[in-house]
Amino acid sequence: MIERTYKNETELMDLHGVSFYMQDMLDACLVGRLNLFLQGDTGSGKTQLAADAMAHFPNKSLFILGRNDMDTRELFQQVNPEFFKALKEGRLEKGTTAKQLTDKITYNLIVVDELPNCVPAVRAQLFNLFDGYVEINGQKYQIGGNYSAGIATGNIGQQFTESSNELGRALKDRMHVIIDTDYFFPRPSDTLEILAGNTNPRVEFKDDVQKEDHSIKIIERHQRIISRDVPLDKLIVANYLLHGLDCCSKGSKRKMKNQWPTQLEQHEQGSDVGLILPVSPRAAKSIIRLSQSLDDIARTKGVDEEFIENNSFNSMMQAYKFVAAYSGVLNEATVEVTYQGDKYKALDAVITATKSQFDSQRDNLKAGVEMAMAGKFNTKVLDSFKGNRWEFMIDMLRGLQKQYGNKKSL
Repeated sequence: MIERTYKNETELMDLHGVSFYMQDMLDACLVGRLNLFLQGDTGSGKTQLAADAMAHFPNKSLFILGRNDMDTRELFQQVNPEFFKALKEGRLEKGTTAKQLTDKITYNLIVVDELPNCVPAVRAQLFNLFDGYVEINGQKYQIGGNYSAGIATGNIGQQFTESSNELGRALKDRMHVIIDTDYFFPRPSDTLEILAGNTNPRVEFKDDVQKEDHSIKIIERHQRIISRDVPLDKLIVANYLLHGLDCCSKGSKRKMKNQWPTQLEQHEQGSDVGLILPVSPRAAKSIIRLSQSLDDIARTKGVDEEFIENNSFNSMMQAYKFVAAYSGVLNEATVEVTYQGDKYKALDAVITATKSQFDSQRDNLKAGVEMAMAGKFNTKVLDSFKGNRWEFMIDMLRGLQKQYGNKKSL
């Protein structure tokens, strides 16, 4: 085990009967290969947490301090001595270049500190790194082989992550999980241990020669996670977040565009209909992947496999909370007035409403899945999903047998 400098026992969530902390979320993002953005006030431990992540990848991680004068492409290139030797000897062959790729192209983890400080041109290059490639002279080079992940930090204003903000849209496209560390500040007992043990105010980076390489284990765990079949009930939850939450009196929130939520019926304004938009397909994938990763962390904490399987809804909801909170789907005005600006509290309210919806449809969902898996279609069962936010299930059930064959039902 790596000795962590970052210390924080403030609970992020209770899942499968065990507590999850900031370090667990970091590990979940690493094994899930999910990019993580840590936002919060100066000195909240964001950079130290990222530095601890780098300790998993000695000689395979790259730390970048966001600056306006940088060119990230130069980080992955070096002078090609053969070019100048051949040039001097007059035997330069076509295609030989003055620069060649460095071994940094094989690195598995990219950490960018103070990302918001960079001008748009530099940020665009950094966002490419989070997408897993670097572009040099019009050619894309994959970073890390079959595994690369990114962590970014920054002290930003709320408007940074809003959908109307250009930087916010770019951020959401690349950072799968965004956490505001101010809401999960270390406990007094944590800060007591930190202050008593070391009064050095600087971020502590471990010396690579003293680190144990955990990269192979992390990549192996990642491969196991992506090779696992996604439980059918998780796919239903994901489709509910994609389609069920799109339903409103006007038909579709997506089609309402900027008229949502002001043009909703009055009774919808105070419900989840007026509080939150549906997630995007990209976010739905992130939610499923984070849920699978959180389940993997739970296994390392000794949670029984059957218990994990029977509580996949809770796993999906916790993943949804941390993917969606800063993704731009919330009604910011309602969050400010009703939840005092706390996006996590707002998501808790949405999760409570979602649980009520699933509880009310539990029997219908079970009957519908069993019907579809048997290759039959009962009009009465299909009608139970008509005329409300569950109408998406009709089309989903029609596609289940074709796409998932004999997979396990709810």
